[in-house]
Amino acid sequence: MTEENPGVVVTWTQGDTTVRWSGPAGDVEKSYELPPQDVLAWREYDETLVLVVEAINSAPFTPSDNAVVYRADGTELFRLQPPHDLLRDPNDVHRFYTAFPQSGRPLVIMVTRNAGDFQGRIDLQTGRIVDINAWR
Repeated sequence: MTEENPGVVVTWTQGDTTVRWSGPAGDVEKSYELPPQDVLAWREYDETLVLVVEAINSAPFTPSDNAVVYRADGTELFRLQPPHDLLRDPNDVHRFYTAFPQSGRPLVIMVTRNAGDFQGRIDLQTGRIVDINAWR
């Protein structure tokens, strides 16, 4: 079950390097070297979660795990890995680009180097991206 009202207030504006949220679990602040791509909160399975899609680092051989799901208290639930079996060359799956709330849950967008983009959902049991389709 998901809810549109996540029970936390996120304070972040595109271009800011600090993300803050507050709620019943307290106040949380996360700082980043570069501004995150996107931030959103939602409530699922009686838990409030915050997704931060970190800036894309396009340098060769950098990790592609640039999205993090946090619990409301600021502890990391998991760092998302884009699925690398989408394309023949796994190195073409680049990073997470953004996320949109859709039906109360985040729809995450993954970009590739040359093969178009993909969308998917977060499986909260495994931390994997599921229900993957071509984006656009």
